[in-house]
Amino acid sequence: MIRGFYAAGSGLNAQQMAIDTAANNMANVSTNGYKKQDISFSDLLYSNIDGTAAQNAMVGNGAKVSRTTTIQTQCGTEFTGNPLDFALTSDGFFGVLTQDGKVKYTRDGSFGVSCEDTGNYLVTSSGDYVLSSGGNKISSDSEDLKNQIGVFNFANPYGLTNKGDNLYEITATSGDAIAINGQLQSGCLESSNVDLATEMSNLIEIQRAYQFNAKLVQTADELANITNNLR
Repeated sequence: MIRGFYAAGSGLNAQQMAIDTAANNMANVSTNGYKKQDISFSDLLYSNIDGTAAQNAMVGNGAKVSRTTTIQTQCGTEFTGNPLDFALTSDGFFGVLTQDGKVKYTRDGSFGVSCEDTGNYLVTSSGDYVLSSGGNKISSDSEDLKNQIGVFNFANPYGLTNKGDNLYEITATSGDAIAINGQLQSGCLESSNVDLATEMSNLIEIQRAYQFNAKLVQTADELANITNNLR
């Protein structure tokens, strides 16, 4: 019965993370350049069953979240007519210098202009500086602004870590950023690759699994209560 508590409890934790992931995908269905998250599960360690004649008789101890993967499939573009909007129609990411002084990467090409004493610079909607292929700030006064914007890719883009706010950061798994000749389309923005109908269907399945694990916890509690009250 104790094992039943642990197995069902681990299932509840795993399904709660799945619910949070699906809910986050749905919340970003209209976010420019957003890439959906996919969650994977794996079994916890198996234990031998004591007191049985069967060889290699084992019982599971529940499940856990093994990894969360960013699905980097490209989606369509939406025409905005704004000359400061750019959609990536190829692999790669925009490099940005964030407020904390770190270089991060995004597919969101909704840019604007920051007017400063030292000049006017191209920035993201969050105020982060958009970088050139050489890692420098970009003057918004440039006549050929489109060709000034740097596009970067990685040996393993799936190894990037999601830092929130539609930003990614390099890891040892992703490898270093490499400047590439990416394809940009001005006056457009890349759409999110989240399919709302699919996410709704996934959420229903996850909620059913969550309810099943909750029922297992309740059943294990009732059995423990019966056992403790035996005379």
